[in-house]
Amino acid sequence: MNPVVTPNQLRRFTPPPELARSRPREVRLTPGGRVLTAVAWLLAAASIAATVALHVEARRQSDAAQQFDERRVVTTAVVDRLWRGKGDGKPAFAAFHFDADGTRIDAQSRMRTSTWRSLRVGDKLSISYLPDDPRRFALDGARERGMPPWVPYVFGSALAILALLCGEVVRRQRRLLMEGRPAPAVVTKVRKHHSSHGGSHREMTYEFPLLGGGVATGKSNAVSKGIDVGSAICIVYDPDVPSRSHPYPFSLVKLDAGTVW
Repeated sequence: MNPVVTPNQLRRFTPPPELARSRPREVRLTPGGRVLTAVAWLLAAASIAATVALHVEARRQSDAAQQFDERRVVTTAVVDRLWRGKGDGKPAFAAFHFDADGTRIDAQSRMRTSTWRSLRVGDKLSISYLPDDPRRFALDGARERGMPPWVPYVFGSALAILALLCGEVVRRQRRLLMEGRPAPAVVTKVRKHHSSHGGSHREMTYEFPLLGGGVATGKSNAVSKGIDVGSAICIVYDPDVPSRSHPYPFSLVKLDAGTVW
């Protein structure tokens, strides 16, 4: 495949002066990079806090369910009304009453559709309740449902993964700008993508020549106004892995003559 960048374009190409500095270049975060780094740290802290908090809550619910099993009283409830809810699946509900130590308790509960279909008004149901809190009950001898013990760790891990992804995006741009090589590139394709929420973004594909010969391609969502097919842009690529490239300037890091922030 012939290079898209012509010899004339190569001769005319002059990288920004700051990219001519010896590598590794000194870089610092842009405001966007600072925000994303802060988000990464907040997500990391939130993953720890959420795991601990949810673990405590799961343990509390587990203890409450165990106490319910140990102290519950079994009685009979009478069905007063049956109905279906709205929405997907149309959930099934039943209203009923039962006697708790001489006091009538009126309640309602969502039910399994298969059980609900077999019921009629006036039918009787087995129900368990706590003597000191009759509003805590379970139908048909079922146990109180608590939070599954794996939920805290799955939720905390998801937040930790998001934190790592945010940090990795910043780290990759930092490393590429510190060690990468500038090159001229020509945009070969620009596509507009529409999201399900009504938004849209542009994505471009570009080709650039390698120092040792040959052509590499790259993609980026960092499409500035006025960029179209055939536009010449400056990119920075990893000499060891040319597939790692990014249009210059970067959104999260920038070159700095001072100390790395």
